[in-house]
Amino acid sequence: MPGAAYLPGPQDPGGGYGLYGPESSRRARSLPIWATLAAYGRDGYRAMVERHLDLAQHLARRVDRADDLERLAEVPLCIVCFRARPPGVPEAELDDLNRRVGAALLTDGRVFAGTTVYDGKVALRPAIVNWRTTEADVDLFVDVVRELAAG
Repeated sequence: MPGAAYLPGPQDPGGGYGLYGPESSRRARSLPIWATLAAYGRDGYRAMVERHLDLAQHLARRVDRADDLERLAEVPLCIVCFRARPPGVPEAELDDLNRRVGAALLTDGRVFAGTTVYDGKVALRPAIVNWRTTEADVDLFVDVVRELAAG
């Protein structure tokens, strides 16, 4: 996984110790899956995954309706790849703007998303995978991104 655009580098202070272990992970990776299946069953697990997919589509629709955001990819699963694209900002400045927005999201702390490079463009890549995430959280995320991008 070294060099993945969405992972911090080893010298990045946000990287953590997980980057120094094999596969950036730990043993017994299947335990959380087993515990979730034991607690909620197959139907409960399916409902949770489907809700995450619905929330990702909700986020994609919010991005598509915003004149200052641009979705960069289709949304077949739970990741929505998009960037801030305020009117009047030259294309050459958008990568730097989105790097700043990504850093500002981490500093701000109200919401969280990492950045990536998609098709040569710096973008945000929120992955909706937390069972507590709601539609209101997704709406807040869009509002915070737009606020931070506006400066």
